[in-house]
Amino acid sequence: MPLPSYQIQLESNEFITPNVKKLKFKFLEPSSFRYRPGQFVSFLLEHEEKPLKRSYSIANSETPDEDGLVTTDHLEIVISYVENGRATKIFFDAELGDTFEISGPVGLLILGAGLPKRVFLIGTGTGMAPYRSMLKQIPAMAQHDFHILFGAQKKQDLFYTKDFQQAGLNDHINFYPCLSRETNEACFNGYVQAQLEALKPDPSTDIVYLCGNPNMVDDVFSMLKEMDFGVKQVKREKYVFSKF
Repeated sequence: MPLPSYQIQLESNEFITPNVKKLKFKFLEPSSFRYRPGQFVSFLLEHEEKPLKRSYSIANSETPDEDGLVTTDHLEIVISYVENGRATKIFFDAELGDTFEISGPVGLLILGAGLPKRVFLIGTGTGMAPYRSMLKQIPAMAQHDFHILFGAQKKQDLFYTKDFQQAGLNDHINFYPCLSRETNEACFNGYVQAQLEALKPDPSTDIVYLCGNPNMVDDVFSMLKEMDFGVKQVKREKYVFSKF
């Protein structure tokens, strides 16, 4: 059964880091949209050679209902610049009022029932988008301890920081910005892999979500397998940046 499609219109298009843009759209037809925090949508982009299909995590930060669903009239996504990327050119040059077609939502990077005591949400770059969409959901889940790890090269590459820090004011939510190529006293200095290892993940009490750079996802997954984490205890989504 095909996924439902939606017509959306660009309302804002702005840089939030030197290399990342935040785009916000409103739904035209249908005028509302339902999703679970952590899911993604696919864009069908017109191109002179052939249509392009690109998927982006929903970055909206909205409170879900008792069934875990959000009903909204807008969509927010974040996009990293890819040199010579065809989708990059389309989105980075898009003007307010431009319309797009999307389908979805899909994706299993969601906070379902039966979570264990500790939940690790680990991402790099725009791989933090699905976790940002969970920030109105996890404060009410005080029976779980959440550890949010954001990997970036430099402090200037961090975004949505205030949102994650605000969530971290809850006793059961911890936020760890990690910088791999810059030293900053407010951040962990090193890769997210090292920060995770310092937090001593335990397969008897924990589940780990991974999203972003495929090298990070593979490295952390390999590390967790050596710690006896099973496949169902690690949820993964890789961001493969197409140059074509």
